[in-house]
Amino acid sequence: MSTETLKKTETTASTGTVATATKTTAKPVKEQKDSKQRTGWRRLAPKKEAGRFSVVAWAGFFRVIVLLADYLLALITAVVIIPLLGAWLHQQSSASRGALSADGTIAMWLMPLLFLVALLAAGEIVVMRGMWRWATGMTAKIRDARDEATGADVTPKSTTTTPKQSGTNRKRSK
Repeated sequence: MSTETLKKTETTASTGTVATATKTTAKPVKEQKDSKQRTGWRRLAPKKEAGRFSVVAWAGFFRVIVLLADYLLALITAVVIIPLLGAWLHQQSSASRGALSADGTIAMWLMPLLFLVALLAAGEIVVMRGMWRWATGMTAKIRDARDEATGADVTPKSTTTTPKQSGTNRKRSK
């Protein structure tokens, strides 16, 4: 073999090896299919389309809905449920027949009513907080869908420490 043939063979062999190595290390990227829910949020929140609401408008919308539901829940409880509970307890405790003294009326009718009202108030607070968190979650979903649709980089959450944490994470000097 001539030297030119050897040089060509070495060049093609080394080039072929490098090409093979790069081909085997590169993995094909699979396209991820988005769930129907994610694509639905993207339709709600494209950033630059005319006629679409901003994230602030969506947040305000969800907050108004939650506040309206909270108002209706509190109003119905105060105007309908508590009086019905009071009337039912009044009949069950025999206070309606006049057979109880004032102390008996307090013990058999008023205190159970106050206990049930306190339980209702605690339950309503739990429901109201749940609805508020739902509104916050919906706003976050719309904001995330908008960020994904526009291709914006999602910034990591802040890594700042509170004063209590910074004292425990500090190295102690001797």
